[in-house]
Amino acid sequence: ALPVTTLLMLGLGAAYFLGRRRVRLRRRLAWPLAAAAAVVGATWIAGIGFWAARLADQIGSDIYQARHHYRLEAATVVAGIALPQGSWVSVDEAGRLYEIEAEPGAAVSIDGARWQGDIRLILPANPTASDRGMVKSATLAADATLQGTPCRAGEPVEFAEDGGELQHCTLAQPTVVAAEIADAGGGRLVVDLACAAGRDIDFRIVGHRLLEHCVLAEAAEVGGVACAGGEEIALSGDGLDACTLASAQRVGAFDLAAGTRIRFSQGRLSEIETIRGSAPLAVSGLDIPPGTTIALCDRSPDIDYLEVPEDSAVAVAGVKLTGRMNFDCGKFQYGSLFEDSVLGGRSLPRHASISREDIFGSPAPAPQP
Repeated sequence: ALPVTTLLMLGLGAAYFLGRRRVRLRRRLAWPLAAAAAVVGATWIAGIGFWAARLADQIGSDIYQARHHYRLEAATVVAGIALPQGSWVSVDEAGRLYEIEAEPGAAVSIDGARWQGDIRLILPANPTASDRGMVKSATLAADATLQGTPCRAGEPVEFAEDGGELQHCTLAQPTVVAAEIADAGGGRLVVDLACAAGRDIDFRIVGHRLLEHCVLAEAAEVGGVACAGGEEIALSGDGLDACTLASAQRVGAFDLAAGTRIRFSQGRLSEIETIRGSAPLAVSGLDIPPGTTIALCDRSPDIDYLEVPEDSAVAVAGVKLTGRMNFDCGKFQYGSLFEDSVLGGRSLPRHASISREDIFGSPAPAPQP
């Protein structure tokens, strides 16, 4: 709009001056020319003001970036940390260091370990002016023992925001770690578990550091369950959360084959992943084929849902179903057909979705009072 208004004003001005010998014409053009000049002038001033404000904002942003995020032109000690040339440094409003981006191939030594790449720092809970940040997350440039745990180079490391306790790394060698499980009396028991090298390890912090997840280096009995070596184990405040069975054994209400993956929720068996080649498992009066994931309801050891392999089927009242099936504590709700079927006089194709009413019919209406 501004260029059009400007051109209009220039046209009026040209007409005004070209018509200087025609007094009447000049009088007619005087007022429109003055009005156009006022409009164009105001518009240009507003535009200049807007862009001046944008320029000032950009300059302010550039100044802030230059003061709080900048590249080191020479090796420099910042907050007591020796940083190599070319590192990018980020500091907060108080000038405290919170992030370092080391150039490829460069390493930064902090708290006895060498780090590379993007290094995030976090301040203590009650920092003083002299405090520098602790490492929150970074990648090790060389193997290092962190708080007693041997961690592998080239892998990410995470520390807790509150207190700086180690939460995650990849083990550089087999390591024995403390884990908390439930004992027979319902109390808590701390046991040592061997975790495998070259695999991730996670800790939970509850005043002290306890194992949350790793891959077992060898078979171990945890809370009465024989868990297989070379497989993942997960634990929480309720004890064992998940593991793979090292041998055939009874867990809860079920006799399970070796290699079965099981999960617990608040100490209750909540999920079973049967393996191919195992015998069918009887749950809620149904024969569950091998390779099926069985989720159990929280009120009883009955089915909440099934995930059945596409080449296998579960028969519900003689109707073969596959894939995802939902139940209400053992009572079928809906699922998909394993094969072409006729239900209630209707021909339905494989994988058609059906509900309980399709198999058992609609429930009888409640008697009227």
